[in-house]
Amino acid sequence: MVVAAERRYTVDDLASFPDDGKRRELVDGRIVEWDVTTLRHGGFANLLATIITVFVRQHRLGTVVSTDALIRILGSAYHARGGDIAFFAQGRLPDDLDAAASDVAPDFVVEVLSPSDRADEVQAKIHDWLRAGVRLLWYVDPATGITAIYRPDGGSVLGPEQVLDGDAVLPGFSVRMQDLLDELVAARPQGRGKQ
Repeated sequence: MVVAAERRYTVDDLASFPDDGKRRELVDGRIVEWDVTTLRHGGFANLLATIITVFVRQHRLGTVVSTDALIRILGSAYHARGGDIAFFAQGRLPDDLDAAASDVAPDFVVEVLSPSDRADEVQAKIHDWLRAGVRLLWYVDPATGITAIYRPDGGSVLGPEQVLDGDAVLPGFSVRMQDLLDELVAARPQGRGKQ
C-alpha cells in the first residue's frame, strides 16, 4: 500500500485519477492505493463471490457487488472504502448506481487479505466498515483460509475446516474456506508450484 501526496482529496476527485488498474480508497482525505493483487487473491475472491452470488440470487435476498465499489464512511466526502465483496440486502441497493461512492453501507462485506496488507491498515478498515453500519464482516486469508469474523457486537476467528455462516444477514448460507482452497489447488496441473 502506498499513500499518495499531501493534498486533501474528496470522493469526486477520484474520477480524475488514471484508469491504471490500481485500487484506491479515501482515508481522511488521503488517497490510499492498494497493491495489485495476486492470482491466489483474485481466484479466491472470485470463487467466494460466485458462491455468495449464487446463494443470494437463488433466495432473492439482494445484490452482490464484487468490484471494490466505494462506500462513503458515515457519508463523508473524505472517507470511502471498497470491499472485495459486498452484499446489499433486498431494497437497500443505492438509487444512484453510477455515483463515485455510495452513502448506503452494505449489510455484509468480505475482505480478502493481500500479502502486502499491513496490520494497522487492516484494523482501520475493519473499524471503518463497522462504524459505517456493516452488520457482518469477514476478513479472509486466502493462503490459510483462516477467517476473522466481525459484527457490531464482537468478533471471532474460524479455521479453514470450520463452517462459516451468514448469520441473520444471509440466513441459511454456509461455506468452508478449506473447500475454496482445495478448489484452487485442484485447478493447477499436478506437481506444479507451491500452494
